Amino acid sequence: MEIKVSKAALCMRLSICKMLCFVPLFISTILLISACEPSKDLSKPVNDTEKEHSQSTLETSVSKLKVPTAETEKIEAIYGWLDSKTILYSVKRDGSEISQLMAWNLETNETSIFYQPAFAFSEVSISPSGTHILVSSFTSSGKASITILDHTGNPLYTVAIPAYELSYVWNTYQDGVLFLSSFYEDWTYSSYVLNPDDQTMETLDFPQPFAQWASEKELMFLDWDREEPALTAPLERKALNDDGADSLMLDVIHFKKMKQALMTIQVETEKQDRGTYAFYDQANQPIHSFSVPLLKNFTDWVIPSYDFNEKNKEFITFIPNESKDADQYEGRFTLTKLNWEKGTQEELMKDMENEPLSCSLDGNLCLYGYQFEKIIDMKTHQIQRLFKQT
Repeated sequence: MEIKVSKAALCMRLSICKMLCFVPLFISTILLISACEPSKDLSKPVNDTEKEHSQSTLETSVSKLKVPTAETEKIEAIYGWLDSKTILYSVKRDGSEISQLMAWNLETNETSIFYQPAFAFSEVSISPSGTHILVSSFTSSGKASITILDHTGNPLYTVAIPAYELSYVWNTYQDGVLFLSSFYEDWTYSSYVLNPDDQTMETLDFPQPFAQWASEKELMFLDWDREEPALTAPLERKALNDDGADSLMLDVIHFKKMKQALMTIQVETEKQDRGTYAFYDQANQPIHSFSVPLLKNFTDWVIPSYDFNEKNKEFITFIPNESKDADQYEGRFTLTKLNWEKGTQEELMKDMENEPLSCSLDGNLCLYGYQFEKIIDMKTHQIQRLFKQT
């Protein structure tokens, strides 16, 4: 089923949606995203504050880390963690038009070819457990090719669908399964459930293009107005093949569904420039909450980058120093770790930039930056640049 949404509403939701992934989606240079986000200078050096953090201890586990490359190779981006010690990245060699996916073991410093695609790819996403990897590419004829790999880089399933843009989220309850929405040139969209093990992609009649898995057969979503941008929306839960949906709470600006917990962000009633991050258990009973300053754009809220370690009940995010309009905010952010079970909160690093974050499965290291070009040792708080754009 194709559903129409307004361009403005879609642009805003796409921007927010990309904050939801465990590893951020590296979106192709589609006109839509170019219009929604300013370009970033990925070649700039680590700033002075980050240098101070990185130089605090010279002999640490990350001080000498650097992606091994030959002179004929150019690293394009890092995509995330295959496991707690192995990083997936892409490299392009001189004379080649197609990048290659590589695996780098930080412990042994060994690299290996993970996957050699036949065509140039646009996006790479690793499932939360590291068991499956999605590689997609777009054609000039308005189609997207999607390939799902296993944890060793072997293709499991490939499918092509009409699409100018994709949005997808991994099922944490069933490895490899995806909820996927494809957007067309006229802003209509279709939704699917993709299962690489069964070699199937089922069309799904779903009320919103962005959703997260609430169980093996249920999805949670914010029921945004399809025609006009809004600052809040009700959080709802719907079984894949049921007509109705259950309303969970009102006036939510953002949420993240983990396997055994739920995190929501709502604007505080008394202080409209502050937000409450609240954590709930599997029965949607409140566990813990904390208040933070909010940054707002004209049409939406700016949600700082975050990641979590569900095994340790830890949530890691950037918190702004004050509430302000995002385009006027010139301050920095504090990298903060919260344990939602114990209710403890720890400031890890101050004067940081709000950039994408992806932490290893054991939580000891976090990739950091718009191409994950830096790495943070979460024990020593040291930052090391892994590669530099040329």
